[in-house]
Amino acid sequence: MKVIKLLFLIVPLLFACEQNKMPKDIIDQKRMILIMADLHTMDGYMSTIIYNDTIRKNNKNLYATIYKTHNTTPVLYEKSLKYYSMKPALLDTMYNKVQAILDEKEHKLNRAEINKPNRIQKQK
Repeated sequence: MKVIKLLFLIVPLLFACEQNKMPKDIIDQKRMILIMADLHTMDGYMSTIIYNDTIRKNNKNLYATIYKTHNTTPVLYEKSLKYYSMKPALLDTMYNKVQAILDEKEHKLNRAEINKPNRIQKQK
């Protein structure tokens, strides 16, 4: 009788663990965070320029470069993003890591700008 009760406790736990496994065709969290950070960086860059037809064409090429760099496709990225969106707590954690990456990039750019010699000083 104790064995049967034990089985009733263990079997549901095994199925619960099985449901938490990530599907094979989903980008893992670490790669996804890096891709998201790169895409947000590109979004920021694109928001600073004036659009015309040429830039619109190049825009697609720039995003394609990000996907190629990370060995993925827009379709796989979107599918993965939908998967993680179904797990709001996990996606929130991932976005916190993306924000940390973006903050570090901004900090490095600000340090580089501070250390950059002023043109007026160079001319003197």
